Amino acid sequence: MLNDLDAVPWQSVRHAFGEASEVRRMLRELLSSNRELRQSALKELFACLVHQGTVSEASALAVPFLFELLAEPSTPERNWLAFLLASIGDGKGYLRAHTSLDEQSWRRVLAERGTTLEAELEREDELVRRVRLEVGRGVHLLAPHLNDSQSEIRAAVARAVGHHPTRAAELIPLLKAAETRETAADAKDAIRLSLARLRAAPSE
Repeated sequence: MLNDLDAVPWQSVRHAFGEASEVRRMLRELLSSNRELRQSALKELFACLVHQGTVSEASALAVPFLFELLAEPSTPERNWLAFLLASIGDGKGYLRAHTSLDEQSWRRVLAERGTTLEAELEREDELVRRVRLEVGRGVHLLAPHLNDSQSEIRAAVARAVGHHPTRAAELIPLLKAAETRETAADAKDAIRLSLARLRAAPSE
């Protein structure tokens, strides 16, 4: 696994905290026989790839490798990889998540950088579409985790699969079945939200 990891120019890609060359190490450490090392790598990946619910270019590039790990039955703690992938798949752009707090200040900052809020939101929206396209390629690997023992993982997966209307015929029955057995309020709310999204959105 991860044979193509070194082919990605991570040093020229950014995540939430800057240059992303360390992502390569973190991904490999998810296969470590040392549980503490695996858990540390997972926490680092959450922090830099889906920081405060926001995604980056590194997030999009990491998704295929995370799915490669998730698809392998021998990978340790696959449910937490599903949680990470689902969180990435439900992620937003940084400005979408933060400009509502002080839009005018952001407009001033971006003007000083020679750009506009509209241009940066468009760039971020395109990045989020790219991330969701990557997650959509492996959404069939996420769906089984609607049955996970952890409600936070079930909720995250439910939210993530709702962004893929082209897979509605496949996903709606799975979500409906999950809704009938779900007892946790957060997961049930996430399931209902995604069902509403998939039913309302036109196929692309």
